[in-house]
Amino acid sequence: MLSPGRFRVLAGLTALFAYVQIVLGGLVRVSGSGLGCPDWPTCYGRPYPPADLHAVIEYSHRTVGAFTGLLIIATLLAAFWIYRRRRSAVTWMAVATLAAVVAEGLLGWRVVASLLNPSLVQIHLAIGLLVLGLLLSQALLAVPPVAPRPAASLGLLSGAATALTFLMLLTGSSVVASGADKVCKAWPLCGGGFALDLSNPAFFGVSHRLVVLAVSLLLVYWLVLVLRRQASRPGAALVAGLTLLALTAQVAVGAAAAVTNEVAAVQGLHVALAAAVWAGVVSLTLLLLRPVAATLDVAPALAFEGRPA
Repeated sequence: MLSPGRFRVLAGLTALFAYVQIVLGGLVRVSGSGLGCPDWPTCYGRPYPPADLHAVIEYSHRTVGAFTGLLIIATLLAAFWIYRRRRSAVTWMAVATLAAVVAEGLLGWRVVASLLNPSLVQIHLAIGLLVLGLLLSQALLAVPPVAPRPAASLGLLSGAATALTFLMLLTGSSVVASGADKVCKAWPLCGGGFALDLSNPAFFGVSHRLVVLAVSLLLVYWLVLVLRRQASRPGAALVAGLTLLALTAQVAVGAAAAVTNEVAAVQGLHVALAAAVWAGVVSLTLLLLRPVAATLDVAPALAFEGRPA
């Protein structure tokens, strides 16, 4: 029988697939495989890719996207069943996720048809990040509250951290889209590492690094604050610690990617860590803010399992 616990597992699995989809999308970009399959949804007119690395990478991205779409439909149906007595935030997030995935699929077709238009590629990433955030929201908001809500100041800081992390990842996407990663092969800035080059396209690389500096300082302050103030909440403390580790690794790998010449493995790891930071920030924000939001939503689901609401 479908239960809130199984729904959380389903939503979590779907979020994992969405994460892998973002990572594969990043690998498609950094490996130059965006046109590995020049047609859509087939690949060279066939339902499977030829024996070519770029085609396999691009087709893997599409295949995982298809499975993710099926899981999202299953999550939507499960949400409507679990919360059938009263619609909840989880239900509407499931609907929003499905709409976003449909838009993502159609946009993916336009990206290929437009021969990787940079603006469309960036919007494609933005929607993918939103999908991952929505899926994490469904999984975590379905968890019964276990602690009182933290201070309002920490809640505001959490919201700012989430919004600025999203902005930071989009500026990172603009670096690849503009070709700035090919002209600014130094760190932390351009030239010998300390040249504030604002010419086009180096401007995008410098801007991203300055945004990373500012946002990373804010994230470190926020994460350390959570570790100090929320030590009694093991879930929040664990996510804060893992996110801090991912952020540190992301900055280190980003520096390595900036000074190396087209090493797809390094660039792909940078994308994977960036997506992990996003997932951690969204999850931590939800863990900190969910008590009030989740209290009313979980009650109908708990009643279905024969427990008092």
